Amino acid sequence: MKSVLDKRIETMLQGANELQLWVLDAIRQGFGHLQSQPNATWDSIAARMTDSKLAVISRRIRVLRDRRHEAQWPELFFNELADFYLFAQAFRRIESLPEPLQEELLLQGGRTIRRNDLLDQQPAQHDRWLALGQTSGMEEDLRWRRTWFLAERLQKFALVLDFAFRDTPYTQEWLLGSVIDADFHFFPGVYPLRAVVGEFALSGESFLPFDGFLNARSMANAYTKALSENPFLQIFPVVLSGFSIILQQEQFYALDAERHYLTLSKQEEKNWKLLACSAGHPIDLFAEWDGSRLNPLAMIDDQQIIKL
Repeated sequence: MKSVLDKRIETMLQGANELQLWVLDAIRQGFGHLQSQPNATWDSIAARMTDSKLAVISRRIRVLRDRRHEAQWPELFFNELADFYLFAQAFRRIESLPEPLQEELLLQGGRTIRRNDLLDQQPAQHDRWLALGQTSGMEEDLRWRRTWFLAERLQKFALVLDFAFRDTPYTQEWLLGSVIDADFHFFPGVYPLRAVVGEFALSGESFLPFDGFLNARSMANAYTKALSENPFLQIFPVVLSGFSIILQQEQFYALDAERHYLTLSKQEEKNWKLLACSAGHPIDLFAEWDGSRLNPLAMIDDQQIIKL
């Protein structure tokens, strides 16, 4: 990797120092004070992060600004500011970190790698890949889409992240439940998940059966292991097998056979659909875990992928 003393790293380091001061000020003044700040105040720190080559941090601050009036804002503030502080502290020590973790920090901050460079520099991981889940959204004028793939032989996940401006179509459409014979090239870092698709062709053969976590305990253990490798991990993909969906006091949960539960994210329409489809019976599903809540993306019925 290029020396961490180059101009870009120095600029990012200055931004990390300013980010840490902003977090500490927010803690001293209280989350309520931060919540009440006008958009212009939020936009100012976000712009300074952009100027410091920390585009990802800037985007997350703008998202936090737009979500600060949600009911769960205290938990949201706590989690995001804790992540920001961890990032700032780690970046100040970047020279002493192992190279894969340096790469991870640069990506978390906003370093971009061109697709062609990634295809040339990162080895291809060839397998048959199942499009297992997909979610999308919009931030200002930019649409984004996350598509999750599962490798048949390698038994690993890959995240393909696509962006499009306003109504511009995405470069490639991925059909949920489809199987492709493909080369995936993963971004550098620790516990790599994000990847780009190289050469690929649709596969007409069925995908071999795969197993998921049978209980919340085994999922938590796997998540803990992944987090120990990459402390900046924000999304952990999971397949859950034999979980029931329940509603208790206006909150939805995924319940395993041992009566341990995982809290579902606040997406009423999706959760009601999931509850109706399960009809009180254990089901298999694919979801994103953020450390506190589960975001279900698809039901799995006899290897058929049903989008939620």
